[in-house]
Amino acid sequence: MTDPVGRPDPPERMCPSTPAANATVFLGMITPAGRVAYLTPQLPAEVALATQAASDTPVESRYRLAGPCVTARCGFWTGEHCGLGERLVASYQETAGAPETTLPRCAIRRTCRWYAEQGAAACAACSHVVTDAY
Repeated sequence: MTDPVGRPDPPERMCPSTPAANATVFLGMITPAGRVAYLTPQLPAEVALATQAASDTPVESRYRLAGPCVTARCGFWTGEHCGLGERLVASYQETAGAPETTLPRCAIRRTCRWYAEQGAAACAACSHVVTDAY
């Protein structure tokens, strides 16, 4: 599809930290150190969600899931961009200093909302995020 000027539509932006109810992609596993071990190539969210019945902990505390960015239906949406991605990058840069130069392998980077808005700094912060499911 194209706009009236003939440019292609931008790709659908993905939230790299979505709750299970909105998940379409199994992005990674949370390691014991609290970091995300990314899965590539991407897997459907159903792979992670299938383990939910066998555990008493929320799936989001064990796995990182991604799904379509819901913009105005999200409490972090500022009206123009993702406020969570912005806050994560600012907080991470305060504590970690310079961003890592090698980006992790990520299955959604091309469509990631945080990466589109915050650049490579979002990738460094992203690997430390565990989605709050409570």
